[in-house]
Amino acid sequence: MGSTRPTQMIILPIKHDATIEEGESDEGRVWTAALQFLQQQSGFRRLYWGRHLEEPGKTQIHVVKDTLQQHFIFLKSPQWEEFGKILVPLLTSDFNTSTVRHAMISEQTPNAKSLGKGAPVTGTAIYLATDDRAWEAAWTLWSTIVPTVPGCMGVAGGWMVEPVDGHERCYIVWVGWENTQLHEAYHHTKDFKRRGIILWQANKGYREYGHVVFGDHSRSKIGASL
Repeated sequence: MGSTRPTQMIILPIKHDATIEEGESDEGRVWTAALQFLQQQSGFRRLYWGRHLEEPGKTQIHVVKDTLQQHFIFLKSPQWEEFGKILVPLLTSDFNTSTVRHAMISEQTPNAKSLGKGAPVTGTAIYLATDDRAWEAAWTLWSTIVPTVPGCMGVAGGWMVEPVDGHERCYIVWVGWENTQLHEAYHHTKDFKRRGIILWQANKGYREYGHVVFGDHSRSKIGASL
């Protein structure tokens, strides 16, 4: 399983029909330039990105760096504003409407494909934890169950730095799937009805359930091992 890494999650208002997946298109070139700019920043180790399946007007970039402090320094630097200027042709609203969060994310199953390593879709949710140790125990147990479900392609997650909806202790999860049909089908099985109660332990529910199409859209620092 992978080590815990400080990950900056940038949610951008990108045009739903922008051809960012096509590297030779005009919009694809803009997108490539933006990604290359992120790769040049201090502490960069890896990034991966994808469109939000349920809200295609949102695109997420996750940037992994050596330290959390490097992420915060970037946000306060002129380079952050320059990054926004590069993206202007692709945005549907002002760059400052983007959402930026941080989490200490790790892969929690061997050979996980969920973080831009090949899973066609990645399911996500933010759990509002009430007790750190109890929630970690519950999620650790769940991480041994869900990989046995048909279509699951790996589990990742970690504690978030920023509060969500006023909740200080939040835990974001990322579970890779072959497709959303297999993911949703599991929610209607007897197995989920019997064991899904694990997910209701030590939390006040969840926020922002959905899927992101990371696929294999990723870039790594040469020599980085992630």
